[in-house]
Amino acid sequence: MDNIVVNSSSTARRTTIPSNCEHCVTARLCHPALEGHQALRSTPFHGQKLIHRGEHVYRAGDPFLNLYQLHSGSAKVRVTSLSGLEQITAFPIAGSLLGLDGIETGVYSCDAIALEDSLVCILPYAELMDNCHDDFGAAQEFNKLLVSNTNQHCRLLLTLGCMTTEERIAGFLIGMSEQMAANGYSPLEFTLKMTREDIANHLGMRVETVCRVFSRLQLASMVKMSRRQLKIRNVDALRQMSCG
Repeated sequence: MDNIVVNSSSTARRTTIPSNCEHCVTARLCHPALEGHQALRSTPFHGQKLIHRGEHVYRAGDPFLNLYQLHSGSAKVRVTSLSGLEQITAFPIAGSLLGLDGIETGVYSCDAIALEDSLVCILPYAELMDNCHDDFGAAQEFNKLLVSNTNQHCRLLLTLGCMTTEERIAGFLIGMSEQMAANGYSPLEFTLKMTREDIANHLGMRVETVCRVFSRLQLASMVKMSRRQLKIRNVDALRQMSCG
């Protein structure tokens, strides 16, 4: 049984939005603007669903009906080839939009799996498009998210094709730091929710190599690690390494 925790059908319109949405980076997408005003409707057109750790937000091959905004928690996005080879393409955190891979063909091409208990906002794609049609600001936000998703995949191709193992790890940590900062979290101290195996898969490396590089970065005083807790101690050196 799906864990739907919120599903409002109210059509009331007010000039403020709920406190749990007011700081959300994608609030404009699911809270249509009031006609003739910049203020947003208080009632979004989505529900919210609790996804437990290890469960799928959606599966490859499922019909594409919704986008999912990661309200809290984190996930991994995985694509699988016809021969069974797997590649983790991203590690979205709270604030990220999931499901864009389903727009082209009408079915999801990836699996999105929760790395921890996570809450997602369900955004019906047809309603979101109607909102973008009526609200130019929402359309701009949606286009930015599409371009961001494309740029993220371009950076991954560069990482896999051109970088050394040290550069890959450094770039991965800088990318996570920037993602944290963009969504209102500390860019220097955070928890890596994914396993070392997941990181190795994402970066095209062996698990043993990932562990060795982390150890070298710690010995060089660039980072401090305790299990999955990470503290970036020298962000400038890490960024310079990530640039090759």
